[in-house]
Amino acid sequence: MGSCVLRTAATLLLLGVAAVGVVARHGEQTKVAPAPAGRPNILLVTIDTLRADRVGAYGAKSPATPAIDRLAAEGCLFEHATVHVPLTRASHASLLTGLYPFQHGIRDNFAPPLAREHRTLAEVLKAQGYATGGFVGSFIVNTQSGLDRGFEEFDDTFDTAARGSAFFSDYQRRAAAVEERAGPWVERAARAARPFFAWVHFYDPHSPYSPPSPYDRRYAKTPYDGEVAYTDEILGRLLARLDRLGVSGRTLVVLTSDHGEALGEHKEEEHGFFVYEAALRVPLVLRLPGRIPARVRARTEARSIDILPTILDLAGVGRFAPPGLPGRSLVGAIDSPQKTDARVVSYAETLFPRLHFGWSDLRSVRMGGWKYIQAPQPELYDLSSDPGERHNLYAAEGRRAASLRSRLLDTLGGSPELAVVGVSAPKLDAATMERLASLGYVSGPGAATPSNADPKDKIDEFMSYANGLQRAMQAYERADLPVAVKGLEAILASGRGGFDVDFWLGRAYYRLSNYKAAVPAFRNAIHKLPTYTPSYIELARTHVALGQHAEAIKVLGEGLALDPLNFQFHSHLGYVARLQRDLPTARKHYEQARALEPGDFDVRMNLSSIYRDLGLPKLAVPEVDAALKVQPENADAHNHRGMLLGGLGDFTAAAASFERATALDPGNAMTWFNLGLARMRAGNRPGAAVAFRKALGLKPDFEDARKLLAEVER
Repeated sequence: MGSCVLRTAATLLLLGVAAVGVVARHGEQTKVAPAPAGRPNILLVTIDTLRADRVGAYGAKSPATPAIDRLAAEGCLFEHATVHVPLTRASHASLLTGLYPFQHGIRDNFAPPLAREHRTLAEVLKAQGYATGGFVGSFIVNTQSGLDRGFEEFDDTFDTAARGSAFFSDYQRRAAAVEERAGPWVERAARAARPFFAWVHFYDPHSPYSPPSPYDRRYAKTPYDGEVAYTDEILGRLLARLDRLGVSGRTLVVLTSDHGEALGEHKEEEHGFFVYEAALRVPLVLRLPGRIPARVRARTEARSIDILPTILDLAGVGRFAPPGLPGRSLVGAIDSPQKTDARVVSYAETLFPRLHFGWSDLRSVRMGGWKYIQAPQPELYDLSSDPGERHNLYAAEGRRAASLRSRLLDTLGGSPELAVVGVSAPKLDAATMERLASLGYVSGPGAATPSNADPKDKIDEFMSYANGLQRAMQAYERADLPVAVKGLEAILASGRGGFDVDFWLGRAYYRLSNYKAAVPAFRNAIHKLPTYTPSYIELARTHVALGQHAEAIKVLGEGLALDPLNFQFHSHLGYVARLQRDLPTARKHYEQARALEPGDFDVRMNLSSIYRDLGLPKLAVPEVDAALKVQPENADAHNHRGMLLGGLGDFTAAAASFERATALDPGNAMTWFNLGLARMRAGNRPGAAVAFRKALGLKPDFEDARKLLAEVER
């Protein structure tokens, strides 16, 4: 009846997004000013993992991208647009705050939520009278990222239970599913008096590359291109809505990406490990008829940190931008597209090699057509003649390299980041490394003991490690658990295993019911990365399976001390207390979980059950009602509601809930029996007979149903 067990590792490793769904923002105190007439609507579209050179408007012959090309033909395209970090959450944080990664603090895909001191684009626009809605395609930018702040409606619904995958990249939804949620909101917002700001995030070009039909056949040899072409089709569908609504002429559309994709360049298959142009250069196109001329190609350097001030400027609210932003508005470049500014510095970083493998981080700056990469073996490229970054000119152009390195240090000026920049940078202390490691989602060997090895020299080792882990995880996903265990143990035996290897080894042992072996695996994961809270919950689940409730409570307490705002710890503490029949303590923890995450289905259902068991049915009903707002088609929840109402003596209402439950789950004999009982007590004997017959048809040995059927048929 809706009570949950401790959640699965996949849900936890993926930050528990499966039951989040559409979230109406609660508790926000932003003062909203009426928006003056004439301000444009704003549609920000971020297509994940989109290389600029895979867009027709940027010269690509394949794939076909007619929707993006149309935007470029009707607006302004920036020929040189780059991001600051080739990772989804960190890059979106820069785009939505106008800050560098070292300023907003998100450096990786599993970073803690964006700090509240940093205002988002949505918060600024909401305060200026805009209706705000966010619709994302991946859990990486879900509500727990903090990037939902300022959105009155934020939709991050993922059907992870249906997918059943262990991989974080499968916690996504197709672009069509995102558009199906975003489109109706845009239509409602377009008809309202307030202008709207919608952020729509399409994740599809991200690996694994699996475009739907017909793109899977059309791009069989280049599935990444198929993903891009498919996403462009869905973008066209969204833009067509604006046309039908008649609001295209007064809607600013901004199209960009969070990063590109290496696709084998420099031996990197995807992104995040290096800071080469393949993963940093992205499209940036803006359209606002009547303000932005058609077919403009701006030559100046554009950066992710410039997008927020540009949007605010074009919306007429530039003066309300957060103070001290490092970026600048690109409106001047739109108006004078042939001008270039050789003084603009574009900074980029990846801490991935250091955070997860103990190797050197990488930093880069672009300026005046040249690019410098700070690494143990520094690199310098003339992008005008060498866009593929094949010819390192560092030795031949020492003075230019020194000048760009100075610009890099200026960009980082006054920041503790200086401690981790440079060939001779001192080793970080354990506390600092722990904080850095806590930002990661994939670990590797020696993450706590940086060696300052150059990632260029480690790419083969990294790919071997990544491929071995992928094979083990594929075995885990297809439930070939002995093979998964063998592969994970082989990685650990090689000395290359990080916390994630121990974590998944523990999960594999757990699924094999080898709980005693799972305990040390989860303990090792915690030892390697003490701040990764899902390890604590998985270890607690294992102790519960062993009947060690006191140990489970201790472990959950350790995790809660690290992350006191994580509702899952309170939820699981409530669960263990319930196992111990300590209902007052269970109630306390579930109520604390509800306060932290009122939109969580399991929390509401469990609290409803606790209230019922405490003899408080009038408190229990509102909880199941709240749960049904999150999952309106959950048959168990409707059945639970019917039982509560029946206990209160409202048999007519109880029957209505059971009717809904049987419609959703017609094969459940017990629900049909409950319906028959409610109808019987409401005086509907013929209806009760129908329900009891249904129950007996599903379960012929259901003696209680047989007895009551005989009674109502007398």
